This record gives sequence, structure tokens and C-alpha cells, in this order.
Amino acid sequence: MKLVKQSFIEGGRLLFYNQKFTILLWGTNALLALILTIPIYSLLTVDLSHSLLSDVLVNKLDYVWLLQFYHNYNLEINQIPILLYGIVFIYILINTFYDGGIITVFVNPSKNHWVDFFYGGVRYWYRFIKVVLISAVFYLLVFLLYYWSGKIAGKLFQETPSYWTPFIFRLVRYILLLFFVGIVTVIADYTKIALAANGRLKALNEFWQSTKFVFKNFNIVFGVFFLVAFLGALGAILYNLIGLAIPASPFYFLILTFLLQQLLIIFRLNIRMFFFATEINLCRELRAEVIEQEAIETEGI
Repeated sequence: MKLVKQSFIEGGRLLFYNQKFTILLWGTNALLALILTIPIYSLLTVDLSHSLLSDVLVNKLDYVWLLQFYHNYNLEINQIPILLYGIVFIYILINTFYDGGIITVFVNPSKNHWVDFFYGGVRYWYRFIKVVLISAVFYLLVFLLYYWSGKIAGKLFQETPSYWTPFIFRLVRYILLLFFVGIVTVIADYTKIALAANGRLKALNEFWQSTKFVFKNFNIVFGVFFLVAFLGALGAILYNLIGLAIPASPFYFLILTFLLQQLLIIFRLNIRMFFFATEINLCRELRAEVIEQEAIETEGI
């Protein structure tokens, strides 16, 4: 419990003194989101710039217009998923670069300048990309297991008269999905931290070493991860509760909703940085305990 408290205090301190990097993360998200919205915005401008429906759609959605809009611009709308996949790919590459910078700054708190941030991003980007590819394989295995277990469940329970058995099985499947995704995420994070902190090059070997480290200290490591994730979930719940209280009209309430959404994005970015901050502290403390124990055993011999 003491180590959990210490990791939160030290992690919070690291997060507080490095808020300037949140601006960069938020700006990147905003820019990529803007690129995604430009095609839809252009189509809406062409369709509604000279239409009286624009005043009606401010207050409520007209489903007839929506169907007509999709029919008229079917070709353009079908191209948007390609743009989305491209933006997601670029987002992963950029955020992997940012992970290198954030971890570098957090590992060496005294070197938290922009030069150090970008130096860390450049230095560890290639290694972290290999970690992303390795973890992507495990994510794929987890989702394939989730998919095929659903197929098997569908055949097993297709003649079951009760709804409770399929419901409980789906709930267990979903919980296990989140659990295994969380484990892969934790191992990938600790691999990145180990690569940056120890200056090693072999991502696959470090992934294996981090896997052993995580399972050896599973209770404390996954417990801290769960608590930070719980904080993120609380923020999302609070956002939805406040969002329900904001009326859809008049128009200026949309500005308030937009500002609230941006606050949620900034909060989520801080949660992501807080994951790294707490994990770095745990990695430092737990591995220091192992080294001290080995030193004591050596002296005893």
C-alpha cells in the first residue's frame, strides 16, 4: 500500500511539472481531428449553404434529409473510412514518437526541456515501433479469442430458453477481453520504459523480460494500472453526466459542449501520461528492491 501511495504521489508530481507537453499532445489530436472533419464539413457546406434546412437541423435531426444526404454523396462518404485508417496509422506513429519523449523526460525529471523531449522521441521511436508491432500481434490474438468464443457461445446457447446464461457468458467474455487487453498494454508500457531506462536495443527480448517482471509483481503492477484506469473512467462518467445536463439548444450551448469535450480529451491525455509516470516509479522501486536483495544474498555468501 505504501508503494502504491508513493507511485501516485511521485507520478502526480511528474505529471504536474510537465503539463507543457500536454499542449503538444492536445494540439496534435486537434489537428488530426480537423483533418478528419474537413471532408464532412465540405459536403455539409455544399448541401446546406443555400438551404433552409440548415436552420431546422440546428435544433433537431431530420432523418429524411440524412438519408438523402447519404444518397447524394454516397461515393464521397465511402472514401472517408480510407482517410480514417490513414489518420489512425499516422496517429499511432506520432504518438509512439511522443511516448519516447515523455518517457525520456519522466525517467530524467531534471531534463524536461523541449530539446530532451524531441531527442527522446527520435532516439527511441524505432525501438518503440517494434514494441507496438509485437503488442499488436498479442492484441490480435486476444480479439480473435474473443471473436471465436462468441461464435462458440452462439452455437452452444442458441437453443437455451433462458436469457441469463448467454448474458452472463457475454459479460464474462467482455471482462476477460478488457483484462487481457490491459495486461498486453501494461507489458508494452513497461517494455518501453525498460528500453529507455536501460538503453537496450532488443525489443523482443525486453518484451519477454517485462512480461516476467509484470507477472512477478502482478498485484502491485496491475493494481496501480487499474486505479489509474478507474480515474480515467470516473472522468468519462462525469463528462457524460454533465453533458446530459447541457441542453441541445439554443445554439451557443454547442460551444459549451465543445469546450467540455476538449477538457475530456486533455484529461485523457493526462491519464495516459499518468500511466507512464506511475509505471516508471514502480519499475524503479521494484527493480531496486530486486538489486538490493541480490546484493544482500551475495554478501551472505
